[in-house]
Amino acid sequence: KRAVFSSTNFENILTWETEADIPPGTVFDVQYKQYGEKSWLNKRECQSITQPFCNLTHETENFTENYYARVRA
Repeated sequence: KRAVFSSTNFENILTWETEADIPPGTVFDVQYKQYGEKSWLNKRECQSITQPFCNLTHETENFTENYYARVRA
């Protein structure tokens, strides 16, 4: 829940909160897309991860565009 981008030192990091009762071993998959695109793209390095953050700097480097990201557990 509450997935947000944080931009610091020219890096765009997606972070999210988890529920307090999340089962051990839960993994997350991160997807992103540019505003106006129909298809979501998988962030390869952020598939089946356990940490609540993902670096999307390379995928969101065009600062004149808007991006969306989502996380699935």
